[in-house]
This record gives sequence, structure tokens and C-alpha cells, in this order.
Amino acid sequence: MSTEHYQFVILGGGINGLSCAIRLSNEFPCSTIQIISDNFSPNTTSDVAAGLWGPYALGGTSTTECRRWAQQTHDYFLQLWRGGYADRCGICLVPVLELYETDTTVPWWHDIVFGFSKTKFLKPDDTNNHQDSFYTAFSYITFTCEPSKIMKHYREVLSTRNVTLRQEHLTSLRSLENMIIHPNAIIINCLGLGSQSVFKDADLFPLRGQVQKVKAEFVFHSYANESCYIIPNTDTVILGGTKQKHHNLQVNPIDRYDIRAQCLTVLPALRSAVNVKDFVGLRPVRSSGVRLEVDHAVFANGEIHVIIHNYGHGGAGITLAWGCAGEVTRFVQEYGVDTSKCMYHKL
Repeated sequence: MSTEHYQFVILGGGINGLSCAIRLSNEFPCSTIQIISDNFSPNTTSDVAAGLWGPYALGGTSTTECRRWAQQTHDYFLQLWRGGYADRCGICLVPVLELYETDTTVPWWHDIVFGFSKTKFLKPDDTNNHQDSFYTAFSYITFTCEPSKIMKHYREVLSTRNVTLRQEHLTSLRSLENMIIHPNAIIINCLGLGSQSVFKDADLFPLRGQVQKVKAEFVFHSYANESCYIIPNTDTVILGGTKQKHHNLQVNPIDRYDIRAQCLTVLPALRSAVNVKDFVGLRPVRSSGVRLEVDHAVFANGEIHVIIHNYGHGGAGITLAWGCAGEVTRFVQEYGVDTSKCMYHKL
């Protein structure tokens, strides 16, 4: 554990921003952290997610890096689960069944989850015709981690440390120049889609996800096919969802109908499920993959700030957050405030 007196400014209060705050304050307990965000839980994109561990919609992220971050996060969930934090952090071990209409390749993450198996079976209406006509089924056990619960836990932990939260809308990095920022502060960018405007990242685009939370106490397994998914949380079950390249945050009644109809084809018992609420979130997908790297910026007053980018996690924010926050911590240990080692970014 380092005793360095770092000053950190974290941009973004979702699961990635708070994970960075926890890991940085763990590693550098003498540091001061300020988190600046448009919104905090329960009003973030992270709060909409069902929280099932699983790499998804990651653009061009390399498998090698993604595997490292995803494995570390899975190990962390196991640690919390074994350590008695499951209820507080909304962590459950859930059996998962995925169904595909074609022979589907085993995913690279199959050996991270528990008990992965692949099964081929004949379609009921084709049993007397073609032996090569089958569904593929993947079954395994993994974690769900409810973002709202674990972020509440993080906020409670951070409230006992030298961490402040500030609700501000950032339109550009220039906005920071009007705030009280320590001249040696290291900036951690976890803005997600906000990086599209603040950092002029043209690779980012939104993948709209609409979901429905229902009461269905009889659902203990997670199910998914190529059209929908059913994911139990501790108090509700999440039915989803859409994958639309769109900015619309309004609940669409047609999507609501389609989501329930598709889920009923997988689990007809959901017909009796009571709708609690519909939600919409925009997944921050980056065509060139997750951006996790060191940069630096020169402010108008001449201050040079190290910037560590950590965004573009697509539909895998929960899956990668802890591992990516560990990478951010490693970058701080490696670069510190030495801007000569950073890429140059003139504002």
C-alpha cells in the first residue's frame, strides 16, 4: 500500500468511476479524490444494467486485455461472495442457459465461469428429418452483481475516506478550468458516452438498451437466446432487451411489448409476472475497443494534467469495471505525475 499523497479527479460517477475511486483509495490511502459527474446512482447508465457477468458489445477490444480485466472482476465477485458481502453488494451465483439456433463456437471466457458445458440437441420439429438441424445450448454458473447495490456500497465506503462528490455537467475539458482542481491532479476519465463530446472521440456510439423489471419470485435461473434475456436479481427479474444504435432514452411501448413476448417464448410462466418499471440506458460502445490508456492535457493556465482514460466498455461495464480500475491504479504507479511518459494532448 502506497503512502503517496496524490490528488485525483475522477470524471464519471457510474460503476467504472466508483470502482476507480475504491481501488485508488485502497492503494493510495493518503490521496484526495474528487468525483465529478452529471448524475450519481440511482440515475446512471450503470443502474439500468441487469449485472450478469459476461463480456458483451465490446467493439474492437483485444481478447487478451478483455480476458485479464474480466477474470479479475469475476475473481473479485467471488471474493465478495465468499466474504459475506453478497447481500450488501447484490451478488448472486446464478445458473445460466443460453440457446442458439445454429452451432455456436464456445466463447473465449468459458473457463472463467463455473461448470461451462456445450450441448447440441435436435429441434423438436426436425427430429425425423435432418440430424444436423439442432440448437446449441451453453450452460454455466456465474455471478450477477446489481449495479445499484454495489454502487451504494461503494458510496458508503468512500464516505469514510477523503473523497468528495460533485454533480456537474461537463461539456468539454475546459469546464474543469473553472473548478477548483489541484495543479498536480491526475484526471481519470470514466465518462462513458460523455467522452464523445468532452474528448472528441468519434469512435464512440450508443447502443440503446431497454429493459423491463418484473416481480417473478419463481425465476432462479438466467436464460438468453439471440432475441432476449431473462436475468434474476435479488428483488426483481430483468427482461431484456434491445440493441439499437440510437440516442433515444424514452421508453418505447413497442419495445416493451416485444421484450415481454420474446421472453414468454423462453419462459411462458412469465405471463403472470407483474411489471415494476421499464428502463432505458445507452451502452457506450467504442468501435476500436475499450480505451484504457494514459494521456495528458495542457490547461489554458499552463497546468499539465495526466489523464487516464477508462471508457468504452459497451455492454460489459459491470464485467470489466474492477479489472479496469486495477489497470488504472497500475498506470498511476507506473507514471505518477511524470507527464514526459504520457501521450501529448493539446486542448
